[in-house]
Amino acid sequence: METPLEKLKKLTAWDTEPTLSGAELDELLAGTSLEDKDGRAPADALWTPTYDVNAAAATGWLIKAGRASSTTETEPDSFYVTSKVFDNCCKMAALYRAKGATVTSVAG
Repeated sequence: METPLEKLKKLTAWDTEPTLSGAELDELLAGTSLEDKDGRAPADALWTPTYDVNAAAATGWLIKAGRASSTTETEPDSFYVTSKVFDNCCKMAALYRAKGATVTSVAG
């Protein structure tokens, strides 16, 4: 079974330009921590790590969009069209935001 981090890496194409770092992925997951199935909060020592992976993915795509927005075309006939990268990142963020909560927990 894949971990929430592995799933987030897939959902955000984390290593494709514009990239996300491992630390950023960890931060995204931490920011979407939820109560576990037993009602334990993340601050509880017995908490089973549980995350809203869709919310983390949506935020990850927004970060990628922000990075794409500051790039410019280097060659007129380049295949890499930065406005399209930005648009795609925004569409991906909207897609994951619309999906709602997908709760993923780490089996203990």
